[in-house]
Amino acid sequence: MSKTEAVSLPHVGTIQLVIQSKRDIRAHEKAEDMDAESNEWFYWNRVWASEVALSEFLIQEFYPESLKGKTILELGCGTGLAGLVAGKLGGVPTFSDKVPLVMESTQEACRLNGIKTFSTLVLDWATPKGLTQQYDMVLGSEIFYDNMFLDDICRLLDHVLPVGGTGLFCDPNRLGLEAVEASFSKKFMLTTKDLEIEWPRTRSGNVKKKSVLLYQLVKK
Repeated sequence: MSKTEAVSLPHVGTIQLVIQSKRDIRAHEKAEDMDAESNEWFYWNRVWASEVALSEFLIQEFYPESLKGKTILELGCGTGLAGLVAGKLGGVPTFSDKVPLVMESTQEACRLNGIKTFSTLVLDWATPKGLTQQYDMVLGSEIFYDNMFLDDICRLLDHVLPVGGTGLFCDPNRLGLEAVEASFSKKFMLTTKDLEIEWPRTRSGNVKKKSVLLYQLVKK
C-alpha cells in the first residue's frame, strides 16, 4: 500500500508525494518481468536532496506564476516533486519515467495537490517514443548518474527543446563537470550554480547543509 510524504517548500507550501510500498513495487516487477536494472524502482521511490534543491530553485526564479502556460517535461521524474512544483507555479507538466508504476504515483500526487492539467509518459531516454511535441522547459534531478546516458539525454533535449529552450538539472556533480560539458557543449550553452539546502530535514532541530550543483542548458 502506498503512503504519502509531505515536503514543505517556501511560498507553495506543502507538496504531497505518493510513495509506493516495496510490496507494490515487487508485485509490478514480477508482473512486468523487469530485469536486474529494476533496482531503479527503488531509486525513484524516495525524495532526493537534488530534487528538493531544484524545486526550491524553481520557486526562487519563477514564483508566483512566471511559468503560467509553459509546457514542462520532467525526465526520470521519480516522485515528481519538481514537476508538481512547476504545476503549482502555473506550468503544464508532463511527468516521464521509464518505470510504469511512476505514472500511477504521479497521477495520484497531482490529484492530492490540486494539479488538474498534466500528462504522464513512460519514456526510455535511449529509445524515446511518444514525444510528439516540443516543450518550453525540461527538468531532471539525479539523472546524470552514468556517462552512457549523457549522449542519450542530449539527443532527447535537442529533439524536444526549441532554440532558446531551457533544461534545468540538479545533482551532487556525480560525473564531474567535464563529462557533462563534453556531451552537451556542441548543442547547448551550459552554466552552473552551486545550491545549498538543509538536508536531511528532520524534526530534531539539528540543521545540516548539503551542496548540489544546478546545470542550466540553453539550446543554441
